[in-house]
Amino acid sequence: MRQTLPNKQVPEHFGLAYEVWAPVGKDGKVPDSERAEWLRQIADMAIAADYARSYARWKASFSAPGDRTFELKLVSRLLIGHGNTSATDVGLTVHHTWGVPVIPGSALKGLLAHYVSAVFGPSDPHCWPWEQTGEEQTRAEYQGVLWQGKRIKRGPGAVYRALFGAPDADEDDLFRKHGFDAGAVAGLVTFHDALYVPRNAQDDKPFALDVLTVHQKPYYDDLGQHWPNDYSSPNPVSFLTVRPGTHFLFALSGPADWTELAESLLVDALQEWGVGGKTSAGYGRLLRPGNQPAQTTTGGPPTPRYRKHDKVTVTRVEDPSGKGKIKFKTDDDLLGQFAGEPPPDIPIGETIEVWIANVNQGNYTFTRKPPTDKPKGKSK
Repeated sequence: MRQTLPNKQVPEHFGLAYEVWAPVGKDGKVPDSERAEWLRQIADMAIAADYARSYARWKASFSAPGDRTFELKLVSRLLIGHGNTSATDVGLTVHHTWGVPVIPGSALKGLLAHYVSAVFGPSDPHCWPWEQTGEEQTRAEYQGVLWQGKRIKRGPGAVYRALFGAPDADEDDLFRKHGFDAGAVAGLVTFHDALYVPRNAQDDKPFALDVLTVHQKPYYDDLGQHWPNDYSSPNPVSFLTVRPGTHFLFALSGPADWTELAESLLVDALQEWGVGGKTSAGYGRLLRPGNQPAQTTTGGPPTPRYRKHDKVTVTRVEDPSGKGKIKFKTDDDLLGQFAGEPPPDIPIGETIEVWIANVNQGNYTFTRKPPTDKPKGKSK
């Protein structure tokens, strides 16, 4: 059946072309010799003219009290759904009917839930909320769900609970005893899919060709059995993303006070953290139209802030290469890795204190061992 598809004729639907119509070989993958040209061909596809009418009807549907819509602009590339099945190895989520760029509401809700808990939550999430004082008492209202192994130990704080909902938890009865809301409840805010705003990309072509070059393919393929070296051939992997400058319309439904808060927080999360894949490499950042992204140093990688033997707090981030390696970032936005010792396998977004083992060109090498170097001098 697959062989009957007329591969030389590209369909007008981007999703159909990218996911189904690709000129695959016997292994189900697009041959390397045809990949780049095929991707260029479908990246040049314009959005269907009829989409504008569908978009207008969708936008007009948000007319209930409390509904909020707001437009944001991509300031970097966007990669949503890169783990989806694709003949080109790298997937991309688009609207099922129209094939336009889309950011799923579930992705937005998940991003904001993580952002709220990590940025506004208490410094010690294990402390009882009725024992918190001062600022920590307020921050406890933004705390997310607390897990213990595979069980939900504690439900979220009041603000988190209202925005995103809450599940049943082991400590619900204890919370009710102290006068706190507990138990399963739906969130007050509905996060709708964010859709591409028609006719804002040049020639209404919002997709762009991107490339990721793996320089040590044998090392990754053999799970570290072959050490990185200077003679392995680079392996460029082409894929498609949504180009910078593309506009999306975001929509929220619910009580007016809560959708207003959700909009403010979501705009901050999309600007600071980004959404989708490769966010640690700067992908997925959005701003309000007219706003400018923060200026960065040009002419090379950022200047390292720390020196060898400094003790720093690092955060585990997603591997920019997409290979699932354990990577960490310092607060000066430089990545680093552990050399000669196993890295701490903590969840993405969690922090740990380490020492700088070495300062490299644009990155660090970390260690969990305190420095033992002694000042040089004559031995006695």
